[in-house]
Amino acid sequence: MACWAAPTSSSTTSCSRGCRRAPGAAAEQRLHSAREAIFGLLFPSLGLFSWHGWLAWWPAALLLAEILVSLRDAVVEGDTRRLPVPERMLHVLLFINLGVIATLLLQGMPGWRTLPAAVAPLPAGGAGAWLAGLGALALAWCVRDALSARRLRLQVGKRA
Repeated sequence: MACWAAPTSSSTTSCSRGCRRAPGAAAEQRLHSAREAIFGLLFPSLGLFSWHGWLAWWPAALLLAEILVSLRDAVVEGDTRRLPVPERMLHVLLFINLGVIATLLLQGMPGWRTLPAAVAPLPAGGAGAWLAGLGALALAWCVRDALSARRLRLQVGKRA
């Protein structure tokens, strides 16, 4: 899902359809940057480590932050511009993806919380390496969207 979402997001949510002229474009890009930063932390956190005791709240906190960012993003995008059909479809798929992550995380939480507090590395290979790579891509996209948000903010300042 994440592999498919990044390039699709680039062609739809990265202001390719008039968003750059919209008043809320910089805010939208900041939210996208925040979302990518969260996934940049969440993917390797879940793929490379097992979170025990009270530390199990770390991935749960990241997931809650993502839900809050997604809710705000839906409002800002709706106020900023009319979303094209591919982007609306992408949002549905991303929310389904978020639901799957939440379900899997919430199933593991009760067992993890009963263990002594620790962060244990997971066995090398498998999904962990993929998730770490996706996390790195998400962080790179985070920087890209943060720079875009800054550029949009400066453009609005020049026009004012």
